Amino acid sequence: MTNLERDLFSLVTLVSNVTEAYSACLFLENKRRKEFQLTTFHSLSPHIIPNASIKYGQGFMGWVLKNNEPLCLNQFNKDTIVLGYYGRDEDIKTFMATPLPSTMTTGVLAVDGKNRWSFTNKSQKILAGFAQQFAYLVDGALMAAKVERRSVNIDSFGIYLASLHSCDSEDQLLNAICLVPRELVPFTACFLVLKDEEAGVSHLVSTSGFGELFMDKIEISDRSSVSGYVLTKNEPLRLPDLKRRPLFQKGEPDFGARSVAAVPLVIDGKSIGVLGFINRQRGQFDSYALKRAEVIAVPAADAIARVRREKKWRQRAEYDPATGGRNLEFLRTRMDEILRDAGPRGRRVALLDIEPDNVISIRNEYGPSGPEELTRHLFDLLEPFARDGDILVRYEGPRFFLLLQGTSIEHAEAVAEHILMAINENPLQIGQREIMLSACVGASCFPEIAGDADGLFLASSKALKSAKFSGINQMCLTGGMTSNALI
Repeated sequence: MTNLERDLFSLVTLVSNVTEAYSACLFLENKRRKEFQLTTFHSLSPHIIPNASIKYGQGFMGWVLKNNEPLCLNQFNKDTIVLGYYGRDEDIKTFMATPLPSTMTTGVLAVDGKNRWSFTNKSQKILAGFAQQFAYLVDGALMAAKVERRSVNIDSFGIYLASLHSCDSEDQLLNAICLVPRELVPFTACFLVLKDEEAGVSHLVSTSGFGELFMDKIEISDRSSVSGYVLTKNEPLRLPDLKRRPLFQKGEPDFGARSVAAVPLVIDGKSIGVLGFINRQRGQFDSYALKRAEVIAVPAADAIARVRREKKWRQRAEYDPATGGRNLEFLRTRMDEILRDAGPRGRRVALLDIEPDNVISIRNEYGPSGPEELTRHLFDLLEPFARDGDILVRYEGPRFFLLLQGTSIEHAEAVAEHILMAINENPLQIGQREIMLSACVGASCFPEIAGDADGLFLASSKALKSAKFSGINQMCLTGGMTSNALI
């Protein structure tokens, strides 16, 4: 029993005692059912119907509600059942009722007795005074509930914000977004839809409370679905009765949703997705719940934007803008990790330093665009030589490093031979002209030649200088041995 229920029961008991009533009853409006329900009572009868209800204008209490006037019957000669709150006749002789002077709801306070002429004008004034007290209690409770519906639970909202900020990856964040505390929104399941700008489609990407969903198969239908409408219109949507409108696409399974509230996720004025809540009962989302959903959507969208920015920054830090592949900084970072892992396991690692011989002549003839074309061309040729775990990066201009894991000096030599052959057999096309290419390769191997990353870089660079000193199409292994790979 809540505090309000205890207060109402105490007050109705006092009404019964002061007026010497057989029963004292309070009926309040149930707007959802469009009727008035017995909210609290005190009675000497065992036949009171605890869940009794009356409709507007029905019986004596319905008359009081309809006319908003008190009623006193000191010669009640009707069957008791017509009062609406007895299960059988109780031989009631007197009845008195008065409307509640409430500003937030409608109700009626009634008393009855088994003796004729039990209630006087004084009794009517007393009942009216009690009705005023009931109105104070009910209005106060409704006002508090209204404020609570409008407000956001600060503690729960703070926990939710902390969970979003603690996510390092986008996958973690998408899962965390759907774990909204139920103190904030009265939902049974939550869903997250995101728009893929490059592909031009939107998909369901995360849920909670739905059970198992094959989300990769759920593409959002524009406008014909709840999610599609919110995405297209970029405005919130509240449906107290969902009826047959799909959440995501036509022909989707029945998720048991009977009411829904969905709000757009907005970044820089553009809708990037939808955060939605469903309930398996109708009429569960009021306008305040929708406002709270909009409040929740703001940090969710900001968190998605933050994670995506960080991802782009990491990509810029790890990727080479000239080739779209990994850059030298990424190789340096990964090489330390790879060598630490390879040492205890007795695994070998080779580093190839690859540089074409034609760079100066191409730059002289075509200007800066020539070496740029050469760089992209060599990257396309070399990329297939990077197996799983191997790393190809551009050093400077059209010069490249290729790190080979789990290899040997012999395997590094064989890869270098195939690289030089591929470069020779695939001329560079600039405009209508084909330019034949040649290159040199220097190689070093861990742990035979160098015991750390700096040693590998230094040894392979020295080997490249030795190869270039010997001529074109040369490769130098172990820091000194040179050979013409094409002889």
